Parts: sequence; C-alpha cells; structure tokens
Amino acid sequence: MDRFRRLGVFLDESPADAEALAFTGRFAALADSESVLCIHVRDRRGEASGPDPEVSAFEARVLAQLPEAVAKRTKVEVHSGSGIAEILRSARDLELDLIIVGRRLPAEQMGVGSTFTRLARKAPCSVLIVPNHVRTHLSRLLVPVDFSEHSHLAAETALAIARSSGAAHPQVIVQTIYSIGYGFKKTAVSLTEAVARRESVAHQKIAEFVAKLDTSGVEFESICTCSERTADAVHELAAVLKMDAIVVGSRGLSTPAVVLLGATAEKILLSSPLPVLVVKRKGETTHLLDALLERI
Repeated sequence: MDRFRRLGVFLDESPADAEALAFTGRFAALADSESVLCIHVRDRRGEASGPDPEVSAFEARVLAQLPEAVAKRTKVEVHSGSGIAEILRSARDLELDLIIVGRRLPAEQMGVGSTFTRLARKAPCSVLIVPNHVRTHLSRLLVPVDFSEHSHLAAETALAIARSSGAAHPQVIVQTIYSIGYGFKKTAVSLTEAVARRESVAHQKIAEFVAKLDTSGVEFESICTCSERTADAVHELAAVLKMDAIVVGSRGLSTPAVVLLGATAEKILLSSPLPVLVVKRKGETTHLLDALLERI
C-alpha cells in the first residue's frame, strides 16, 4: 500500500461528504498514509454554491469525523476555486496519490455522472468515487479485467487493500466479460458451440493473468461472464456477491485533445451504486493536465 502515501478528499457540502470522509479515514489507516488533505471546494460542476465555510469551524467538523490517528496527520484547507478544475489543480500541485470524492447514488443524480468520468480521465493519480449510503468496508473487492497492464495494476492494488483490511476472510474476485457477437453465424457453428469456444478462451486468458498475481492471504476467485452489457454484468455480480467496492484499471490513451479511460471503466463509473477505485499510474496524464489547466 506504499503507493497511497498522500491522500486528498474533496468536500463541497454534498450529501456524500460524510461517506467520502469515512472512506478517507479507512483508506488512510489501511495504507498508513503519511498525510491526508481535506479540501473544501465549491460545487464540483463549477456552479456557485454559496460562500466558503469559515475555516476553523470547517476544520473542527472534518477532524471530528476522522479516526484520531488519521486526524493527527490531516491538514484541512478551504479553496475558493470551483469545479473539477480546482480538484485537478490541487491534486497536481499537492502531488496527491489518491483523490477521494463523494457522489449521490446514480439514480438520484442522473446526468451528473459525466462529471466523475471527466475527473477520472484527467486526474494525475488514482481516484476513489464514493456514493452516499454505502458501508465503509474494503475487504470484498471486485476487479473487472481485460488482461491489460492497467488491469494487472488494478488487481495487484485490490489484493493489497484486501490483505490490509484486517478482515477474517478478505476476498478478491477478478471478472472478465466476453461476448459472442453476430459473426458466429458465418462460421457454421451453433450459438452453444460459439459460447463454449469463447468461454474456453476466456478461461485460458484469465488463468494466465492470475498466474502473474500474488493471491496469498485472500480468498481469491476468477469468474468469466458472457454478456453484451459489460457494466451491467459487473454491477450484477457485485450485487449478487455483496462486494464492498469495484477496483478498475484506467487506460491512458493520449490524443492531442483528451486522455480516455477504457470504455468499460467509464460505463462502470457512470452507473455504479458501489464505491469505484480507478487505479492509475501516478503522473500518467500530467502533461495533458498541465495543458488543460493553462487554458482555464
């Protein structure tokens, strides 16, 4: 857990601030983080949200919600900037390893999910999105994988978090989702045969993927799912198995204008009722972020 030394939680008086702080305290304890910054910014969508809070009162309120050991290494700040730009600027300037923000449940906040995908795309570090009403547990983690380098990093991170959770039976599940498509009709095989072939390939790939991981100290399982709706398949499995959070890798594809997450990661972020940790290599989008912030 050495990669999460500096945490930053961004608060804006939204209903999920309490959950964001709870997960900050939990994550800081698990990672033994050296510093935690609790920062008040104006509404994440960049809209006016009233005056900034009085610093001493805000600091007292925030520190009271953190475990004592974490509060001792926590600094509280009030920034007058607003929106995603202020969060990104702060994360860059403060050299954060993890950004934590709260959000309403997707059903309560339709049309705003894109705010969080933009944050995850452009952030110079990993991002944890925490919906309100969720439990502060991090011992049962689901990792959707596509066998990429970023998926491997996400799986390693999930395993480290689960091991550190202190739970009697920490659990990590990696899930790969495959689909058949209509092309099988041109191969003179039945749908059943096509599914069996794709499933066999998926099992082989996930076995090779898992062989590169250290799964000691956790209850580990790999699952192959046949579905045309990737994000739905992830959320359904997480619900059935009562997982605590979803850990997904980012995919930094640089173009002149934008850095994209993988399509699967974006869809999961948009609709997840569980916390989602988007694991990024620190600094992988820094150059683009610098260019974007210079325009603001």
